Amino acid sequence: MDFKAAQMEPIILLINDIMFATRLENWVRHAGYRPIFATDEAALTRALTAAPVLAIVDLFGAGLNWERLVRQIKGPGKKSDHVPVLGFGPHTDLVLRERALAAGCAAVVARSAVVKRLPALIEKHRRYVTVDFCAESLPPLVVRGLQEFNLGKFYTCHETLEDAWNAESRPVRLLYQGILQIGVGFFHITQNNRCGAVKVLERGIPKLARFAPRCQGIDVAALLAAAQAIHREIMDLSESAFAAFDVTQFPKIYWEE
Repeated sequence: MDFKAAQMEPIILLINDIMFATRLENWVRHAGYRPIFATDEAALTRALTAAPVLAIVDLFGAGLNWERLVRQIKGPGKKSDHVPVLGFGPHTDLVLRERALAAGCAAVVARSAVVKRLPALIEKHRRYVTVDFCAESLPPLVVRGLQEFNLGKFYTCHETLEDAWNAESRPVRLLYQGILQIGVGFFHITQNNRCGAVKVLERGIPKLARFAPRCQGIDVAALLAAAQAIHREIMDLSESAFAAFDVTQFPKIYWEE
């Protein structure tokens, strides 16, 4: 994946109309976002790991079980419940509209509205991450995870920060997840797994960027810059050079205690 594209905020597209999907993909990209298609539950599960800011669903797509997919995103106890869902379909079908709202769509618009004013619809309905919580102190579990990160215990750090991520329902959970993914990327480097390292770094770096320069005392900007530099380097290395990557380049995380 192109790294610049990977840094764009993701929008999930639940649509299986091939012709319209291509147009919608181009419009979303032109609006400055990264489109991710999902037409089944497995693909949607993968897409949700990218921390999308919005999901757009075709309510009139033949063969698309949109109600099941929307309910996979929304509802009590769903980790992705914070992701807004925008439905589109025939504006005269009021029954369909009520079904969509009941399933969890935040709003339903006509297909013509998507064609004519998609950027405005995205800006109105997308999820914005507030940073009010950045003034708070770090939870003890996160502190432990950061300490493990700095010791190079990336596998243990993953387990610890995953528990912290699961325990937190507010958007700051994305910060913990981003740090977790940077650590997993470094772990893959130690295992000579370039593909795995690149993939997970490209997931974690955009999450960190949402909280730079500092959040909950963490110097996010420094970690972000170091992770970006390592990502660039491993992309350019030969196979033999990657296998001999100097792990002393892995950054430490600094935070105010």
